[in-house]
Amino acid sequence: MRAKFITLEGIEGSGKTTSIKSINNLLEQKKIRYINTREPGASSMGNELREILLNPNTNISSEVELLLMLADRKDHVEKTILPNLLNDTWVISDRFMDSSIAYQGGGRQLDLSMINSLATYLNLPTPDSTLLFDLPVEIALERTKKRGKLDRFEKEEIEFHNRVRDAYLELANDNPDRIKVIDGTQNLEQVQAKVIENINQLF
Repeated sequence: MRAKFITLEGIEGSGKTTSIKSINNLLEQKKIRYINTREPGASSMGNELREILLNPNTNISSEVELLLMLADRKDHVEKTILPNLLNDTWVISDRFMDSSIAYQGGGRQLDLSMINSLATYLNLPTPDSTLLFDLPVEIALERTKKRGKLDRFEKEEIEFHNRVRDAYLELANDNPDRIKVIDGTQNLEQVQAKVIENINQLF
């Protein structure tokens, strides 16, 4: 079976990180090789770009933010995602291109046709499956505050996060075969059960 590219998406505090562990456990049970990766920050210049993009003191335009994200992503694809997929290793990524459509398109209100044109030009792969963890913004932000210090995106106004959430849900509506919405308000056991149910459909 061909190696799969799985992405996890959602607003801040939606529960992506915990679910990656469940996916890892399932793949280990099936003796499937995999790697975990994330955006921003998994490219060869990732740590530097992640610090710039998430630092609350960073002052850059929405366009510069988008271009930095895309630079990180293109290098991520070339150095990590494609080599592993070609080596028959599954790739599970915490965020990918849908994040730019949601955050820079929805949140920052940049032109979506421009973002999609750039993605096409960069020849970015389409994930085999995307799990979108959805919950009301108010609940998500409460969770992020409990984690401690907020990053540059987490500090944005609630209207920004609502636009991001709306953009994600529109993406899911437009791509029902790829993007599976998981209700992040459910308890941990229910969420993980849905995660496993969706990943099992790839076998």
